[in-house]
Amino acid sequence: MELQADHSLYKLIVEASPNGLLLVDERGAIVMANPCLLAQFGYQEAELLGQLVEVLLPKPAQAIHRAHRIGYMQDPQARPMGRGRELYGLRKDGTEFPVEIGLTPLRVSGRTYVLASVVDITERRRLEEQLRRTERIAELGTLASGMAHEIGTPMNVILGRAEYLLERVTEEPIKKSLQVIVTQVERITRVMNQLLAFARRRPVERRPLDLRETIEGSLEMFQERMARHGIRIEKSFQDDCPKVHADADQMSQVLINLVMNAIQAMPEGGMLRVALARADGMVRLTVADTGHGIAQQDLPKIFDPFFTTKETGKGTGLGLTVVKGIIDEHGGSIQVESDSGKGTTFTISLPVSQ
Repeated sequence: MELQADHSLYKLIVEASPNGLLLVDERGAIVMANPCLLAQFGYQEAELLGQLVEVLLPKPAQAIHRAHRIGYMQDPQARPMGRGRELYGLRKDGTEFPVEIGLTPLRVSGRTYVLASVVDITERRRLEEQLRRTERIAELGTLASGMAHEIGTPMNVILGRAEYLLERVTEEPIKKSLQVIVTQVERITRVMNQLLAFARRRPVERRPLDLRETIEGSLEMFQERMARHGIRIEKSFQDDCPKVHADADQMSQVLINLVMNAIQAMPEGGMLRVALARADGMVRLTVADTGHGIAQQDLPKIFDPFFTTKETGKGTGLGLTVVKGIIDEHGGSIQVESDSGKGTTFTISLPVSQ
């Protein structure tokens, strides 16, 4: 009776474990999988029993793992969690996810088994990446403030002198050269302004804000440019859309960045759609274009500092980083959907002003 009770207790412990547990025999065949592991990989127990353990690994790693497994079984040793190679699991639906695995060899009735403890570390990886990004942004913010101060003053002097000479010279070649100087200094100034926005040292002043006014003001700035490029505007504002609790200048900066990106994505013309509506207790702002779109492999990186898909000299890679930082600080969220050749849609959700 005690043996039977012990067996029942061990079974309960295995089934209640918060980690995935997998028992593999000498041949590498799965002989036990607890509910947590089945949930991690999306299988029913009957689908895994008898299968080689490599079924749970991405195909490129299966042959390598098989060789490691055969070597390990010749001299099995306990391997603590987190040691060894970086591993990925393969779910039944074909998706991959990062895992940590601890190994414990067991000797039962003259046979050797290996108990593998499997932890899904997707969330940990996300938090680590978020921490690295936060640290990098903090360092870049400090650097940006120093650079803006040191570079801004001489740039203003150069710009002022160039514009002064431009008004007074008559020789066309000299005027063209001066215009090049003015254009490039203005470009440097724009970059520095984005760096300052990136650092965001200015105190935030949040108040009830009607986003319709911000949208109209931002679109008016680009009216001439959009007409020149043959870009049509479609606006859709919900009548009873509430105000948001936000900083007016920062929201204007968000709109300017998104509209500018949309215009640059439609050099041959297209449609820019801006919509505003209430959704799930938030205010949802949508900015969509019919431009060249963003490649799927680039989508996860577009908010990273200094990442840009534009040609060299055409973008700083800070615009969308600034946008996401502003939205995050306002307690909102931003999502992007894009298809190459079809366009891009940014969807922003912001808290309603109470």
